[in-house]
Amino acid sequence: MTMSWDLKTFGVLFSISTVSLCVYYRLYQRTSARLVYGDSKSMLDPGRRRLAEQIEDIVKLCPELSNPKYIPTFWAANQWANLVLFMVKEQFDNYFRANIFSREILTMPDGGTVSIDFSDDTNLCTTAPVVMFLHTVTGSSRDTSHFVRYATSRGWRGCVFNRRGHGEISLTSPSFNCMGDASDTKAQVDFVTAKFPSASYLAMVGISAGSGLVLNYLGKEGENTPIQAACSLCPAYDITQAFTQLAELYPVVDRHLLSSVKNHFLTKNRQILSSKSQAALDRCYQAKTTHEFLTAHYSFAGCDSADDYFAANNPTEWVEGIVRPFMLVNSEDDMVCLPKNIQEDMVKAIGGALLLRTRKGSHIAFNEGVLGTGSYLARITMDFLEAARISENIFKS
Repeated sequence: MTMSWDLKTFGVLFSISTVSLCVYYRLYQRTSARLVYGDSKSMLDPGRRRLAEQIEDIVKLCPELSNPKYIPTFWAANQWANLVLFMVKEQFDNYFRANIFSREILTMPDGGTVSIDFSDDTNLCTTAPVVMFLHTVTGSSRDTSHFVRYATSRGWRGCVFNRRGHGEISLTSPSFNCMGDASDTKAQVDFVTAKFPSASYLAMVGISAGSGLVLNYLGKEGENTPIQAACSLCPAYDITQAFTQLAELYPVVDRHLLSSVKNHFLTKNRQILSSKSQAALDRCYQAKTTHEFLTAHYSFAGCDSADDYFAANNPTEWVEGIVRPFMLVNSEDDMVCLPKNIQEDMVKAIGGALLLRTRKGSHIAFNEGVLGTGSYLARITMDFLEAARISENIFKS
């Protein structure tokens, strides 16, 4: 009887192990990634050529980029399972893990408020490199903490830039921008550089909505930015078109995004926003899709029209002004920033851009490892920044 039970148990475990290995092997075979970047020899502008050469150096210095491959957790490889696992991990992080941050609050010229959350990294030396994270559309340091922890484990000092209305601070002026304000980001960068004047390297990482903000900031600042390298994770590229088909292709995603931004920006700040324009507030509430909301909120972003808003905040309008090496990461199964929006021609023309396209990953999920506890997105981000840092040191020497 006991032997029969043991044989059955062994058979079940053997079957599960075999199936798991087969699934893993299948994923391994199908999850190669692809790099897209400009050829330095084809760059006519000397500055663009130098940036393209640096990207080529970074790829050579980073084994994970020389042979890119993202292997998702085998039992959560599907785009929805990958995203759900990421969200579960995020909730666990918020409620059960002690994420210690110290906060600095900055008041903008119009009375608006932003903040910076710094990680608990007193063990790091004063010259430690600094990486600044720009969160998602309704996020804050709470749901960016795993990136910060991983950066700290790699010897980097991490901080999160909370935008207006984020980080549990309500709006203090009738002004907000779904995609973030580049001038606010500049003020936050200035504060960090003053706080850590001996930092050996400065980098910036934008996640989801933050991915567009990092490009806008770098493009507008050009040579004036102290940032030396950056990553744009799951960008949407041209935001005039990026979300126009979202409601049709992924109606559940669009409804969730729309409900989230309305609750986050409007419901919590109804009184102060109505003091500026009740008509604009009504227009935002009446939006039926994420794209309609993005188009409708231009008044609160300080613009006279939707066209003015997109001219000031569309990453594709500013990307040519970027003069620092940066990496973009996009997944073919992203249901928010759709793969059809990816602009490879733009990446090849810029010189300093590197696009990593993976077959799987969902939207900012990219779980990895047998138990799904790892984050490929955090790992490849820090690998790129480390390689960029080494590349710049080699160039200087």
